[in-house]
Amino acid sequence: MSQFERKSLFRLTLPLFLFTFISIGVTFVDTILLSGYSDNLAAAVSLANQILGVAYDVSGLLSVGALILISQHLGRDEVDKAKNIAVIAVQGSLVLGGAIALVLTLGAGFFADWVNTPDEIRNDVIAYVYIIAGAMVFNGVITSVTAALRGFGRTVEILIMGLVANAVYIFFEYVLIYGHWGFPEMGVYGAALSTLIVRIASIGFLLYVLHAKLQISVFKKPTDFIERVKGIIKISYPSVGEGMSYNVYQLTMVSLIAVLGTTAVLTRSYTLTLTSLLSVISFVISQGNEILVGYDKGSQDNESAYKRANRTAVITGMINMFCAYLIYLNGETLVGLFTQDQDVVNGVVSLLFLSIFLTPLNTINLILFNSLKATGDVNRPVLWNLAITFAIALPLGYVMVRHFDMGVEGLWYVYMVEEAIKAMMMFTLWQSKKWRNLRVLEN
Repeated sequence: MSQFERKSLFRLTLPLFLFTFISIGVTFVDTILLSGYSDNLAAAVSLANQILGVAYDVSGLLSVGALILISQHLGRDEVDKAKNIAVIAVQGSLVLGGAIALVLTLGAGFFADWVNTPDEIRNDVIAYVYIIAGAMVFNGVITSVTAALRGFGRTVEILIMGLVANAVYIFFEYVLIYGHWGFPEMGVYGAALSTLIVRIASIGFLLYVLHAKLQISVFKKPTDFIERVKGIIKISYPSVGEGMSYNVYQLTMVSLIAVLGTTAVLTRSYTLTLTSLLSVISFVISQGNEILVGYDKGSQDNESAYKRANRTAVITGMINMFCAYLIYLNGETLVGLFTQDQDVVNGVVSLLFLSIFLTPLNTINLILFNSLKATGDVNRPVLWNLAITFAIALPLGYVMVRHFDMGVEGLWYVYMVEEAIKAMMMFTLWQSKKWRNLRVLEN
């Protein structure tokens, strides 16, 4: 009997939304715990995670292409081929994760200096990167299994994992940072170790679900491993390369403000925490839409794919803009959960106002970018995004921060210009309908 049931956007994304809201709550608690221990710890973890962003993108290399191939195979009711892709992605990701962990371990000090890490938090940043390097071995496997579950519509299981993993994470983070209930006070080491513990536990749960629900064993030898890996990478590398390049761009932007001190770093970090709700709404909707567009493309229903992406982008953009406005109205109260430093509070509120206009642009760009990717159009959107980022946004950011002394607020103006141009370009590419003629599966 077939293990695949095509679900609606609502059924696909509702568990992901619930998972996301839980994650947002955990992010708030996480930030409160870190800042409650010390502002330096909060700033150190924020900078370290920015450095690790590039590694996270690379570790998910095989998961991106795997999701596209799985969804299109399932659109053709080729269940066994979809399962084979899942096994290949998991096995390849484990090897890739080990290589990334080695690079992080050897280069932690270099990366910290690259982003102009303030001296008072440099050692903490390096220590955090060292420990997370161990967790990175498992990250690619987690993203690949999650991609497979998403492709097969098993998003409820992802929600269950999120509930358990986040509860475990908060528990260990609290007791290991502060030293409660018989555990030693470990500060930054506790923050990193809690992540490592959760990654290991998540691997076991996800592999069990993959086997129990879909009868997929990642320990068996897949068919056509080398050829399939090449095919997955061919689809994945433009998107992953774009994500990695964008994180390098963000690292460069962070280095521009890091020299201004921990206040600037915290202002950026707290703003991103408060607007994480908006980011994940866009992300979750784009994930569900990407799967459905992949189904449509696999079954050659191009018209449904075209209308679906347009409708999803417009509606989600409007919802996110309204949510951004609500967050701005309650900005001072929300920032007060993290800090009482008035300079930081004022800076965050100013950025929340700008986010009202930034958010819908980012939403439209993300949904249409992922829609193009789901059809196999992975080169054009990536090349345009990279060109806009490095030819326009990066030099503009340098000018706004260094020459006009606009600090973190200057970066938000740059992001608005960048996302506006990207949204217009993704809209143009999608409306051109050239993606209709692309094929990523053999006939």
